[in-house]
Amino acid sequence: MKKVTVLAFAFAAFGFISTEATAQTQPQNNPSTQQPQTEQVQEQQDANKQQITEEELPEGVKQALQNEALKDWQVSEVYKVAPDAAAGADAKATYEVYFTNAEQKQAVARFYETGKPVAAAPAEAAGDVK
Repeated sequence: MKKVTVLAFAFAAFGFISTEATAQTQPQNNPSTQQPQTEQVQEQQDANKQQITEEELPEGVKQALQNEALKDWQVSEVYKVAPDAAAGADAKATYEVYFTNAEQKQAVARFYETGKPVAAAPAEAAGDVK
């Protein structure tokens, strides 16, 4: 049962990273109408980000990074993202991990403190990722 759980997590993490990498390479539908809104969201997210080292990650995230699906990816940057004030009192910090592989392709994975991947927001799925 434990092997099935680990394998399911590996597929989920790999699928999430693949989705993020695909979302980053897809062009925006109409940049002229989305630009101001995208800039506002990006500025707000950047204000909540704090760059940290890989050693400062919580144990759950470190374990998630040991996943077999991530073995060909090298961690390039790590950020702790504080929850947005509008998200409410139950919101928790997330961790953004930027990866680069041998072909110099880049990907981003977002995790909760427990190591569980954060589902992509609808705006990110539409290609509004930096």
